[in-house]
Amino acid sequence: MKTILLSLSGLLFLGCSSKNLDLSWQKTKDASYKAISDPVTWVPAVGATALYATYDDDITQYYMDHNIINNNIDEPLRHLNGTLLYASAIFAQNETKEQTTKRLAVDIISSNSAKIITGEIGYIVTKKTPNGEHNDAIGSHHATDTFANSALTRKNVKNMSIPNWGKYTINTISYISATGSAFVRVQGGGHSFGDQMMNASIGNFVGVFFYELFFDKNENSLQSINAITRKDKVYITTNWSF
Repeated sequence: MKTILLSLSGLLFLGCSSKNLDLSWQKTKDASYKAISDPVTWVPAVGATALYATYDDDITQYYMDHNIINNNIDEPLRHLNGTLLYASAIFAQNETKEQTTKRLAVDIISSNSAKIITGEIGYIVTKKTPNGEHNDAIGSHHATDTFANSALTRKNVKNMSIPNWGKYTINTISYISATGSAFVRVQGGGHSFGDQMMNASIGNFVGVFFYELFFDKNENSLQSINAITRKDKVYITTNWSF
């Protein structure tokens, strides 16, 4: 997956012509703007900043001492979150099976990119966890990854041919699963309340950014996808145009 990301980055900045490069840069700027201006990006970020400056430690300690949900629910919530992502991609209104495959490919790449970015943030940003066991309070697979998935689910749901109440229901369940998974880590002292709000903000940014960058109904950004089986491994290759 890291190889895929590096390859995509190379394609992004090394176009075959100036026109391709200009288009790539413009799409990157547009995707960045849409991601940063999304309410689920900036509202949690503002909330986290406010908590850091006030009562983050007190609120976190309270929930560490008074657990309100069962910590064992974490894994089921994360599985539900991922299932909703890929189900929404499959049932989105696409004209052809090829478009469904492309949507799934974008979701897989985006979701796994969030996982890699989460790990890198944990190494780069040093912040002590509330329980004092680690220095990677910023960067949480339980918040960053799940909120990236929920952002992608929300984008897919927009393209589903179902009543609005159905769309709201799917999105609500997706975000509840993400919030619950993030909150479990607060109870365990792995992250503070403010940390998880910041991590949720980062995750939403990643999800919206990659979706807007790589999936455009008006452009066939993903030209093809192929799977090659060698021994006990499966290699997925993609061909993108920018």
